[in-house]
Amino acid sequence: MDGWIFGECLLDDFGDTQRVGGAPFNVACHLWSLGSNVRFISRLGKDPSGARIRNHLQLWPDARAILQEDATLPTGRVLVHDLGHGEHRFEILPHQAYDAIQYDKPLVDATRNQSFWLYHGTLALRENGPSRNTWRQLASRANWRFVDINLRAGNWEKNTLEEFLTGASILKCNHEELALLGKEFCLQGADLADTMAALGQRFAVAEILVTAGAQGAAYWDGRSLHQHPAVPVQIRDTVGAGDAFSAGWIYARLQGRAFTESLRLASQLAAQVCALSGALPSNPKEFYCKLD
Repeated sequence: MDGWIFGECLLDDFGDTQRVGGAPFNVACHLWSLGSNVRFISRLGKDPSGARIRNHLQLWPDARAILQEDATLPTGRVLVHDLGHGEHRFEILPHQAYDAIQYDKPLVDATRNQSFWLYHGTLALRENGPSRNTWRQLASRANWRFVDINLRAGNWEKNTLEEFLTGASILKCNHEELALLGKEFCLQGADLADTMAALGQRFAVAEILVTAGAQGAAYWDGRSLHQHPAVPVQIRDTVGAGDAFSAGWIYARLQGRAFTESLRLASQLAAQVCALSGALPSNPKEFYCKLD
């Protein structure tokens, strides 16, 4: 079965440097490097930043991607502000090309009469426009959905978030996002397991993953809670760690690994990314051979 990764592809602007990023694109790159034959769909501006991303994509010669071109909107950009201690604040610019992903003929043809699963976040769905409409087309036809929420201030609304979550096969969020969801939808439980179960029942979500940095990760399988400790690492920065976790989980599960092994591999990949500067390795061959 094919897998589609849908959403933003952008430049993370650190001031002195720029790096290609965006959670869906990071997940796709990890999966391509691990040998998964997934497809990626996004939209870029007709500008130097878009050209840079297209050139970057050549690092994966066998990658399957549909990168639409927008003559009006710019290629996505996020301003990354260093807060120290490996932490960052992300300033997400409005009205970017990834907000206008079209359900055009190449995408229609690529998904026609195909069985596929779908990975998506929530950032590219923030505007009531083309990207959201395209997502609805893909989500209605996907065999299963992995939803990786990204609750950046000013880039989500409660009523639309409910639509994105409902019926997800797998929901992934961090512990801060879980607390925010619990507060917004009055789902706070007595403990982590209760909150995850309440969230799953409220939105008919089959499975939930929660990452919590140094406190590790948790998985709710619809019945009970399973936890995995964080993998020790010398943190350089945390940019892209959650994306790596998602990619590691998807990769392991597509291989048929048990959830315990999937949690371990996802945690290991996230830890390795925390030891990098940026979300993706500059030496993929050396980086991924460390996974087991």
